[in-house]
Amino acid sequence: MKVRCERAFGALMFALAAGCTPEPRPLPHGYFRIDLPPVAYVAHDADCYSAEVPAAVRVLPRRAEGQRCWSDLDYGPLKARVHLTYRTVNGDLDQLIDDAHVLKRKHELKAARIRSHMVHRDSARVHGTVFEVEGDVASPLVFYLTDSSTHFLYGALYFMARPNADSLAPVTDRVRADMRHFIGSLRWKGPAGGVDQAEQHTEQ
Repeated sequence: MKVRCERAFGALMFALAAGCTPEPRPLPHGYFRIDLPPVAYVAHDADCYSAEVPAAVRVLPRRAEGQRCWSDLDYGPLKARVHLTYRTVNGDLDQLIDDAHVLKRKHELKAARIRSHMVHRDSARVHGTVFEVEGDVASPLVFYLTDSSTHFLYGALYFMARPNADSLAPVTDRVRADMRHFIGSLRWKGPAGGVDQAEQHTEQ
């Protein structure tokens, strides 16, 4: 009887030991949690335009010669910046729009997809195109806005980190939403022209 009990106990212990040994399983690839700031906007007043920008960003002016109304929207710990470049249109709108499309095309080789959205805010004379670039690209968001005669604003999102669309997706989505708000609130200062030329180029 004693032998049987010892054998049964030994078999039980072996079964428990075997059952407690987990089989190796590959774990899904994970990323660090990104804490996004609350959604809130404040008025920003530049020399050439006014708009609402995210309350969480720092607006960093660039005041070097020839850089009037240039600035960066710095997202700080999120390591994201939106570069805003302003030009006064001097009969060269075609060239300015072509340059914006050239910069967008630089990302096409690594882009998985590029979605374009036309902007037409007739009451504010704000027209242009927004490009959302998907994939491991240097700039996942590019846009230009113009009144077709006086004002031209170019914007591009850059990360101060190695491009990885999956890990940066929460920040990219937030910045895209922020820039939609920025574009929807933008007002030019000074005279604003019509839409004629801007419409001709938004489909390039």
